[in-house]
Amino acid sequence: MGFGITAGGYLLYCEGLPLPVLVPETHVDLGLTSADALNASIYPDRDAALADMEASALGSGHARYAWYRGAGGKLIVPTLFSPATTPRIARTMREVRQDLAETVQRELKVVLLGLTGAKVLQGVFSRVVRVGAEPALRPLSRQEGLGGETPAPRQPVPRSTAPAPELTPAPESAPAPTAPAPAPAAPAPSPGLVHALTGNNPTPPVAAGPRLPQDVAVNPKVPRQLSPDRPIGSSLTQNAQVQADIRYLRTIGAENIRVNQQQITVRNGQRVGTNRPDLQFDYNGRRYHVEYDTPTSGRGPSHQSRTTSNDRDAETILLIVP
Repeated sequence: MGFGITAGGYLLYCEGLPLPVLVPETHVDLGLTSADALNASIYPDRDAALADMEASALGSGHARYAWYRGAGGKLIVPTLFSPATTPRIARTMREVRQDLAETVQRELKVVLLGLTGAKVLQGVFSRVVRVGAEPALRPLSRQEGLGGETPAPRQPVPRSTAPAPELTPAPESAPAPTAPAPAPAAPAPSPGLVHALTGNNPTPPVAAGPRLPQDVAVNPKVPRQLSPDRPIGSSLTQNAQVQADIRYLRTIGAENIRVNQQQITVRNGQRVGTNRPDLQFDYNGRRYHVEYDTPTSGRGPSHQSRTTSNDRDAETILLIVP
């Protein structure tokens, strides 16, 4: 088990897998000590498991979890890593976080004491101390890693090494910053999206195939629309690009905009799948679905095939955003 401050989660090393698997912090609740399994089924992916959990929610409010195939089907994992579901892994996660926090605090304290300016010392050191705090369970969102993509190799911070480069303090001779750096400009709308809505979709269409059983059996009732400000994953650049595209869609009159929600048809016709397109909306009487992938992901075509099978009249746009 490895943990990096900037990784956005934990790196799970498994026998038989050449690369570690990223477990996002949104999939972890180290404070959950009691939970019930939804059933004995093993779902094909996390979206399907969460959909069944949502449909079977009880009024008691007791925590539930389900099992699904993650890391491209190579692992069987729970929807939530916790002391109640994976006690040994959760115990190691606690130890890794605590050990990392103590190491960073110990090694940075000596350097920070040499920095000039009480405000700089107080601000930087308080961030280091907060590393040791337990992670709060944030709203669930689709993540890379366990969902199928194996993250690029990165070295975890070992117990005896120095802190990650992003947290290394500036040399003592460097002057303290006097003003924050200017915020980056908001990204422009995705060219592929703009072209697609003018009739020149750069994504080639695919033939509809057989629908998945969980999509066929889904409740057709359209779920309520959630805030479009919600993220689609852990990538800051992708989340920023989605918001830039939403701003553009609103200027051209697009409607029924949904982010990371289950697939529905045009004009809220019905729910047709448990899959969650990154972005979907109505424009000129047609339903559009947009998927944002990294250059190495390769998951876009499978998403396009599934959305097409669920709604042959909809159009899918695949975008690459690092």
